[in-house]
Amino acid sequence: MIIKTQMKTIYYYVLDKTAEWETGYIFQAVGISCGRAEIKTISADGKPVKTISGVTILPDASIDEISFENCDALVLPGAVSWANPKDEKILKEAVSLLNKGVLVCAICGATFALADFGVLNDRSHTSNSLECLKMFSKNYSGESFYQNKKSVADKNLITASSAGGLEFARDIISGLELFSAEFIDAWYNYYLTGEAEYFVKMMETGELGFNK
Repeated sequence: MIIKTQMKTIYYYVLDKTAEWETGYIFQAVGISCGRAEIKTISADGKPVKTISGVTILPDASIDEISFENCDALVLPGAVSWANPKDEKILKEAVSLLNKGVLVCAICGATFALADFGVLNDRSHTSNSLECLKMFSKNYSGESFYQNKKSVADKNLITASSAGGLEFARDIISGLELFSAEFIDAWYNYYLTGEAEYFVKMMETGELGFNK
């Protein structure tokens, strides 16, 4: 079964010292989605950003140059620089998008930023650990909503630990409905286990972008 859906737009926020490897599976999934989604990179000022591993990313636009009207998902990657005041604007936008029902996705250090912004005080969530959230996020008081999992989806909020990149991507593509549930299950299990049977199952769905 081939899933047909309107093109989904994912805004991927980049900032200094982004941990780009934590979100690699998102790029992979979008790449094989037959054009059902596109990723647009944005930053606070539109200037090139250097990741933790030294990769330079030239954003497509700054926050002020885009409209979030067509945003289907906002991805906030891990980074060691989330305390920079210039990145506060995207956190405010994240709150606005959450209130509008748009998918907001944060992993690793980005969960600390959302927690410090008060976003995780009344929603189920996860992070690298509860202790980390309490240590790095002085405005955090959502202990009762914390779940010790790699990735947690609570309606349109998805959070993940630094070890949950695969689960994080699975929850995002599920939330965007880029593929059928059958494909997503096979996709997840293939990259989790490396077992060839799951790759065969992906091909049998007819949803692989290069399976044409």
